Amino acid sequence: MDVRVTALERQAADLNACGINPAHVVRAALRRATKQWQLEPEFVSPKSDRTAKPSSWRMRTTVAVDVEALTAIMATEDPLDVCSKWSLIRGQLEPLVWMQIDAILVELRQDFDPGERTGAMPQCGRGPGDDVEP
Repeated sequence: MDVRVTALERQAADLNACGINPAHVVRAALRRATKQWQLEPEFVSPKSDRTAKPSSWRMRTTVAVDVEALTAIMATEDPLDVCSKWSLIRGQLEPLVWMQIDAILVELRQDFDPGERTGAMPQCGRGPGDDVEP
């Protein structure tokens, strides 16, 4: 099944500041999220969180899904088979990708060693309580 994901608007500033191409972070997050993900047979409504605007951050891949789980979702949510399959499963997968983006940003911030890298990396994924003097 074809899936397309991007970062959340709230993640954009940290992605732009982390020193790594934001599209690469989103791609890595998608890979991590889909690695062990299994489609559940219950429909989950997609979250209405605002996504980031750069279309270059939108990642696309194909995932294998359990046919029985998809059939169960379709029976209740799309009995006429008119909706895209992605619209039926995105509520389960997108939040996992967004969680992985957050996790990668934290990892990048923790792995940063000012003696080894330059640029905007110290700002990557900053959160409350991270007010450190340069």
